[in-house]
Amino acid sequence: MPHKTARGTDAMGRLKVFEGIPAPYDKMKRMVVPDALKVLRMAHGRRFCRLGDLAHKVGWKHAETVKALEDARRERASAWYSAEKKKRATVAKALAAAEKKVKA
Repeated sequence: MPHKTARGTDAMGRLKVFEGIPAPYDKMKRMVVPDALKVLRMAHGRRFCRLGDLAHKVGWKHAETVKALEDARRERASAWYSAEKKKRATVAKALAAAEKKVKA
């Protein structure tokens, strides 16, 4: 990024970078932005690398820790999603039963 030009300085000013999901956004519904998907953005056969892989190759020592934390996060998210699915099914069932009683 040309950070020494006016255009680059403005771009750097607009840039927001977070580790994880910050407080105002963690309660919002998550969605997929098709324009941001790597599969759709990159031409077939192009080379790419991930920032974590690149950092690990130049000496960053925490790649394994981050991988372990990410695996734990995925397990927690999976458990939460299963519980949430059960809860939504129970609520839907209760609403259907209540709707039957109201109509009868």
